[in-house]
Amino acid sequence: MNEQEWCQNQLDEFMQNSHTYPQKALFFSLKQLLDEQYKRMEQTQGELDGKLWDTGNW
Repeated sequence: MNEQEWCQNQLDEFMQNSHTYPQKALFFSLKQLLDEQYKRMEQTQGELDGKLWDTGNW
């Protein structure tokens, strides 16, 4: 299990154990934010990799 999966599982557990709407909404929003952050990290890593292999800019 990687870090992202662990965080997602923790947030799912927190959402299930929450008894109020504001708490559930907070954890749901955090889950969406986490997904977006990991997507952006993956895109940035791909961009960096592409720039490093671009021999025209060496």
